[in-house]
Amino acid sequence: MKKFIVKKYSVTSEKLNNSPDGIRIVFISDFHNTSFGENWTKLQRTLDLLGADLILLGGDIVVGKPGQSMEHTEKLLSILPEDVPVFAANGNHEYRLKIYPEVYDSMYEQYLKLLEQYKVTLLENKDVFVRIKDISLKIAGYELPRKYYDRFYRGILPEEELFSALPDKDDRAFCILLAHYPKYFETYIRWKPDLILSGHYHGGIIRLGGKHAVVGNDFTLFPKYGYGFFEKDHAAMIVSAGLGEHTLPLRLWNPRELVCVDIKGKR
Repeated sequence: MKKFIVKKYSVTSEKLNNSPDGIRIVFISDFHNTSFGENWTKLQRTLDLLGADLILLGGDIVVGKPGQSMEHTEKLLSILPEDVPVFAANGNHEYRLKIYPEVYDSMYEQYLKLLEQYKVTLLENKDVFVRIKDISLKIAGYELPRKYYDRFYRGILPEEELFSALPDKDDRAFCILLAHYPKYFETYIRWKPDLILSGHYHGGIIRLGGKHAVVGNDFTLFPKYGYGFFEKDHAAMIVSAGLGEHTLPLRLWNPRELVCVDIKGKR
């Protein structure tokens, strides 16, 4: 039986000063087609009770393995509240399906059909402008090229790589960037988003002191941006421990989580 927690964060911005109630976002990352068995009911009830104004999927909702079922991915999409807008970005697993059709056959098309069926908008190096409760939001999804996911790559993500992929940012709206791999935080903030939502590290498999990720997907110990909340140059980044896992189904002091973010004005 899969257990999970709700991890809550609060972010403030002057862009919401005229919105007394703010907005609530539920962020789901690294689901990896995980089955929640008897806890599907609890997961659905939790999603309903959180009362999100917006749901964001941060990538790796599927598993990039030839012939892998998407049964549980579909189940997750089916229990998302129907009256809440949902946007998604690709992680490395979805991107793998997309760029290697000779390996994964039509799996990417299957995933796209599921998103369409459940009215989820996919942002592949795209952004969308939405208004929720009179709050202007710009949501962008960044699709990181395969090279920068390589476990043995130790370079940076060049600024021009990011800027050439993403549309121009609207400084008037509160800007959220879905960027699956938090390793490149230093580059992401140059695009000047207000909030970056990431995952990928699965909380570091083992967490110490509740916030220190121990092992990165690239075999680094104590990755700098492995888990939790980070802030720099007026941008915040939240890194989820994920709602599932794959290959190595191990978690120590590192529960699966739904991330709930309340965004409010500063006054």
